Amino acid sequence: MRKLFFGLIFIISATIFWINFKLYSGNFTKNEKQKDIILQLNFLEKELKINNLGNRMQDIFPEGFVFTNALYGLSWCELAGNDPNLKAKAINEALFAYNEINSAKAKSIFDSDLTPTNGIYYIGWKNYLLSKILKTDTTFADFGKYKTTFIQNCNLINQALQQSNSPYLQSYHNQSWPADMFVAMASIKNHDQIFEPKYQAELNEWIQNVKTKLDPKTKMIPHKVKSSNGNTLEGARGSSISLIIRLLAEIDLDFAKQQFELYQTNFVDTTLGLPSINEYPKGQSGKGDIDSGPVILGVGFAGTIVSIGTFSILDKPELAEQQYKTIN
Repeated sequence: MRKLFFGLIFIISATIFWINFKLYSGNFTKNEKQKDIILQLNFLEKELKINNLGNRMQDIFPEGFVFTNALYGLSWCELAGNDPNLKAKAINEALFAYNEINSAKAKSIFDSDLTPTNGIYYIGWKNYLLSKILKTDTTFADFGKYKTTFIQNCNLINQALQQSNSPYLQSYHNQSWPADMFVAMASIKNHDQIFEPKYQAELNEWIQNVKTKLDPKTKMIPHKVKSSNGNTLEGARGSSISLIIRLLAEIDLDFAKQQFELYQTNFVDTTLGLPSINEYPKGQSGKGDIDSGPVILGVGFAGTIVSIGTFSILDKPELAEQQYKTIN
């Protein structure tokens, strides 16, 4: 048993040493990263279209079908933004993902009697993906039809927000998660970048309201709030704040930078010499759940993966590179 124990310790230690060595020796080139992303997207295309990935993910967590399609479509749009040669393929795949999300099957997962219809999680991710599609290309077939739908969705989100006592609309009955609202508001911001600006006053007012509803302990945007007034039910967590700051940077960069400083203080860490994101603020502990995935040694793996984008958009390429290499 002792030999087995020390053998396992040796294997684990050697693995950690090897990852640390790879982390600080050599970098992925831009072309290598793009090739890696395309390989993953080609795999996901087959899984979504042939092997029923959306439904399989739905069996794992409540928003699995929508979330998987949204990330697939958004990834293609981001890739096309860096390589115009991929634009035609990106638009085709992003529209496939959008139409899946816009299907009766996807809508049936969410409550139809919420305001806006099906709740802010559903309309937020759907509209955010659509905004990225419209930003990627204005010449594809039926652009006008999708533009009309996008503008209607923006109006619905704005009208629902004006009628609410909270800056965070409901995703399900009496349940609100700020991250869902940031997705929706990023789509509103994109409206003003694609078309004639219309919503800046509303965006400014919303940001001011968000600033009055911060987590009292960390002064950061909370994980879960009361649906009636936006007061904190659960403080900031790595799985949501990584995504929130990534989206906030598209909405209000100055506020995102302020939140990012607190993020670095409370969540950015190293574990066994490797860069990681804590699921709970430093000094706090908790269990993993459907939002975070497993929490091991304090590390939240959903937040850690998303942090690549958070670091990138906040102009921390070295942190993004290290996290990318660690995950690979």
